Amino acid sequence: MKIAVGTTSGLKVRALKNALDNIQIEANVLPVKADSGISKQPFGYGEMIIGAKNRAQQALDETSSDFTVGIENGLVEIEGNYFDIACIYIKTKANDESITFSSGISIPDWVIEEIKERDTEGGEITKRLSGDSEKDTGKYFSGGMIKREDILSQAIQIAFAKILNKEKYIK
Repeated sequence: MKIAVGTTSGLKVRALKNALDNIQIEANVLPVKADSGISKQPFGYGEMIIGAKNRAQQALDETSSDFTVGIENGLVEIEGNYFDIACIYIKTKANDESITFSSGISIPDWVIEEIKERDTEGGEITKRLSGDSEKDTGKYFSGGMIKREDILSQAIQIAFAKILNKEKYIK
């Protein structure tokens, strides 16, 4: 089985591989450099969905995979607070689709202000502040208790649950 993912990010590829291990799927994971086609720092669910679908479609177009996965993080405002949330989109070669969202980590206002002022990503800011080589807002703002890789892995498993149990979603 081949699963393409619309990213070359080591963190996101590891999250996908961890999710596949947890749901006991053996697959050849094919990372594909893909452009989200949206802003550098997405705001809102709608923009994240478009980005995840664009990434998945580009990965599908470049491979003959059984599944394709798009992962797009973005910031969502809820009652005046911003959260870093990921959208996971999965499509099969039979055109079955699943979309879900991760849990979110609270992002402070000063980071939102810097994102807007500098036209940058929250992940780039926390990468700079932490000195890490990867964009991991979860790890930075939780003091290491929560890692972005784990958040993404769980969301990917949830997205696969609908694909692998599609009979339960039909009345």
